[in-house]
Amino acid sequence: MIPRLIFLAYWLSTFVFGFLVPAFLGGTLTLRRWYIKNVRRLFTYCNNIIKQREHLLGFDDELQEEDEEDVVQKRRKRKHLPSYLEEEDEEDSSSPQNFGFCDVAPLVMNGISTIKDDEVMKRFYAQEKPIWNMLTRTAIHPVFMSHRLNIIWFISLVWRWCWLLPLRILVFISAMIWLITATGILLIIPRSAKCYDKCYEWMLCLVFRLITHSLSAVINFHNPENRAKRGGICVANHTSPLDAVILSYDNCYSMIGQRHGGLLGFSQKLLDLTANHVWFERGESKDRQRVVNRLKEHCNSGKHHPVLIFPEGTCINNTSVMMFKKGSFEIGATIYPVAIKYDTLFTEAFWNSSEQSIVKYVLVLARALQTTAIGETKRML
Repeated sequence: MIPRLIFLAYWLSTFVFGFLVPAFLGGTLTLRRWYIKNVRRLFTYCNNIIKQREHLLGFDDELQEEDEEDVVQKRRKRKHLPSYLEEEDEEDSSSPQNFGFCDVAPLVMNGISTIKDDEVMKRFYAQEKPIWNMLTRTAIHPVFMSHRLNIIWFISLVWRWCWLLPLRILVFISAMIWLITATGILLIIPRSAKCYDKCYEWMLCLVFRLITHSLSAVINFHNPENRAKRGGICVANHTSPLDAVILSYDNCYSMIGQRHGGLLGFSQKLLDLTANHVWFERGESKDRQRVVNRLKEHCNSGKHHPVLIFPEGTCINNTSVMMFKKGSFEIGATIYPVAIKYDTLFTEAFWNSSEQSIVKYVLVLARALQTTAIGETKRML
């Protein structure tokens, strides 16, 4: 009985002082940065063991041969080319070639595969980890490497699933409960009251801080003097809904984005009750014009919170930036550009909405040893 009480007390103290208190104070514990530093060292240590074992098992030569074969296959594309375009023997080179309609299909397939493998399409898929992070399998040869690696992986498995995941889920649920509570309180306070803006900013920032702490995110803000001000437009690269949460850690925004369903849609409805957010459907042309009109009115008033827009219009895997759409730059308001960079060593912050729901995405982030590690947010002018 006593060991259970000790464990429960330690677990609750971690929940309160490790997550809730830093969220209320708006800071990050030094212990968490120390934890990240040691987790990075652990990943490097495991990666060195893997490299040594691969060298002893002769995987380096096999990988080099496989890479050379892949290059040759990509150059020739023999399996995708029709027969009359393949290399012919010298003795058959003088024979006439007959063209058939079926010969067009391999060429079309070859062209489609080339388009799929280009640099642009790769930005819409999660990038492979540079080293093994005990969560995602990156090795080509799934074979036994070392007893030390098995022991470390098992300890990390117990740590992630039995300690970190329950704590993070509890903090995330607390954030959603506080979002509902804050919405109810703000609906009681008249918007014309002088204390409304201060209450709104404190309550909403606390919601987003709880969400970031539920994912154990550590954020580095650069150039805080360039923080977006009222009447302005903040534009940033887009990797996932986590971008809006990170940017709202120390500033309140009026958000413009696509309307979603499920948990994310429920959160959008709650946020829309207390502030001037704009949610739209991509397929509706009328919504686009409504967004432009609302954006102009919002910025021209100069009294509302700055607008947060992701001009790329879709989520990119944080390896590059796609071309920005020009709509937000034609309003005439002050633009505050922001660059967000995630440390993908610990986990993948990219959200593929066609494959993952927002709940599954949060669970994937929550079960990692460290979620977003150091996300660098640079404000530039």
